[in-house]
Amino acid sequence: MPVANCIVSPGKHSGAGDLIELWSRESGISSENMTINIIVADRQFGRSYSITADLLLASMWSDQSSSALQTGLARALARYFLLDLQEVLVATRIIPSGRVVENGEEVTW
Repeated sequence: MPVANCIVSPGKHSGAGDLIELWSRESGISSENMTINIIVADRQFGRSYSITADLLLASMWSDQSSSALQTGLARALARYFLLDLQEVLVATRIIPSGRVVENGEEVTW
């Protein structure tokens, strides 16, 4: 479960290539359980980012893997949408065991 919910500014919502494979390659981690949701923003106020991503990671990931996943996601999004890295913000939330429900069952690790 790395799940990325990405909010993309209006006019920036088309990209090229396979975003999941880009993320996997940039992070050095298998794409097997990766999910990316792209949400196109209607409006944005305040400091402008072309993409803001909320990355959900299970607490079982090591600090090194978490770092690779979040920085890899930022690089993959920038490459996919042809943006500079400063246009992408990734915030990571660590989810503890038992705080995920999949197929109607609590997932523990």
